[in-house]
Amino acid sequence: MYFDSKDALAMVEELRASYNSGKTKSYEWRVSQLKNLVKVVEHHEQDIVDAIRSDLSKPEFEAYIHEFF
Repeated sequence: MYFDSKDALAMVEELRASYNSGKTKSYEWRVSQLKNLVKVVEHHEQDIVDAIRSDLSKPEFEAYIHEFF
């Protein structure tokens, strides 16, 4: 998957539109975003540990303990 400047610009425009709409100000929206973030981290937990091991040469157990707790 390749993320170029055109994709970045589109993402920034989408995020600005969302922010400017005011929907990001509600407590409910923020809580839902945090819950979604937890789901993403749980779904990609092993990918995150693998990336930490690859980038920082941390053993899997150490990466898991230090980054998830």
